[in-house]
Amino acid sequence: MKKLLTTIYLVLFALTATAQDTTILNKMRRIERESSQVERYSYLLLDLAGSRLAGSDGAERGYKIAREAMAAMGLSNARVEFARRWHRGGFDIEKSYAAMSVPYYQPFFPAIVGWTGGTEGLRRGEVIVIDDVDSTTFANKYRGKLEGKIVLMPSRATYAMNFSTPSATRISDENLEKLAAAPTPEPTAMQRRNRPPQQRLIDWVRAENPLAVVNCSGDFNNPGVTFFNHQQGDKPIAPEFNLAVESYGLMKRLVENGERVVMELDFKTRFTGNRPINNVVAEIEGTDLKDELVIIGGHIDSYHLSPGAGDDAAGCIVMMEAMRLLKEAGVKPRRTIRIVLWGGEEMGLHGSAGYVEQFVGRRDAPLKEHSKISCYINSDYGPGKFRGIYTQANEAAYPIFATWLAPFKNDGCSTVSNLSVGSTDHISFDIAGIPAFQFISDNLEWGRASHRVTDFADRMIYADTKHNALVVAWLAYCAAMSDEKMPRK
Repeated sequence: MKKLLTTIYLVLFALTATAQDTTILNKMRRIERESSQVERYSYLLLDLAGSRLAGSDGAERGYKIAREAMAAMGLSNARVEFARRWHRGGFDIEKSYAAMSVPYYQPFFPAIVGWTGGTEGLRRGEVIVIDDVDSTTFANKYRGKLEGKIVLMPSRATYAMNFSTPSATRISDENLEKLAAAPTPEPTAMQRRNRPPQQRLIDWVRAENPLAVVNCSGDFNNPGVTFFNHQQGDKPIAPEFNLAVESYGLMKRLVENGERVVMELDFKTRFTGNRPINNVVAEIEGTDLKDELVIIGGHIDSYHLSPGAGDDAAGCIVMMEAMRLLKEAGVKPRRTIRIVLWGGEEMGLHGSAGYVEQFVGRRDAPLKEHSKISCYINSDYGPGKFRGIYTQANEAAYPIFATWLAPFKNDGCSTVSNLSVGSTDHISFDIAGIPAFQFISDNLEWGRASHRVTDFADRMIYADTKHNALVVAWLAYCAAMSDEKMPRK
């Protein structure tokens, strides 16, 4: 009986916002249909700003461009705000060239590993393939033989034709039903991971002073993008880069069949000290409950060889457009609605964690905003259409979101799941005890585009982006207008 009464209360709580009337939603639908700015914001963040690795020139451009766009749409107090000091400092690529020159010329697309050094001009070196070995075998087989060589690290990656799964997918109705029915997960402790054997091997190789280190990462000639744990002030390590399986496999087979293989490289990288990780922040000020907050956000940083269309410029574009819709619709929210575009997510949730450290605090040591935040709503995981929302095991939020998302049932976005998901910025708030949520979204090309060199604006599906912005605007409106803050776990 108690559970039933609680559910009834929560539904009534949700209705206090939606009953105000859906004319606001219809007005925002019309604004989005007639004057959408998602393609404009896509151009600004993806094409004009470029890649936005934490601490890079591109990150600085991204902060500036996003702040100016927020100010231009009339948001209050648009600002670039310090989040955390950044121990690696800035890293930018100024030149990148790699090719096989012997036994014949074959150009490649190298994905330089972040925070690794350059070649100091055009350099040539013989390619050597090493095996995955233990320390004793490494000492006996390779010690003293790798200096000045271009070392192909061992890889288990293979290319195989896929006859069953399309390159881009949407969530089926059956899987949405499974998500909605999934039980609330039990809390689990975070596990500390051991240093992987591959990392130990690459450390041994670096100590031998090779000309460069080559990893196999990615396929379809679409190498993955990774980074090295450089500390600001350290001497840069030897150049390291990733090649897709097709390019890597070509040289490996040639070497294994007794051919002499030579590569030529010309990499120029630049390190910049004392660049912090920042967030970009702006608001629509509230009225009678203006000291309370509804926060929406996504991460503005990307990896360094593509501008991160799906990961996570799409989320930033959605949040910016949602704020514009609310502003254009003339919404006067009770609570202040704040947008924050987080820096440094890819490097470890630094932007959101830094915000929580400064303004929110912990459950056992709350700061000023801890009691003021109703909820945080996050967008990450690619540019796909929103299909619903995860409650992050906050069962009390389930009937609330079910009510708020009801107007989007015919749009395919009404699923609520009590499952928890991780690895993005809502986690910083969830750990602090703040209701924090991430959307259920269509996968599209997530595995083939995220953290790859091809995650450009061409990956966007603007119809999905427009839908997502409308969903966020409506949920932010509902949360800002409700009599009570979102219930906590």
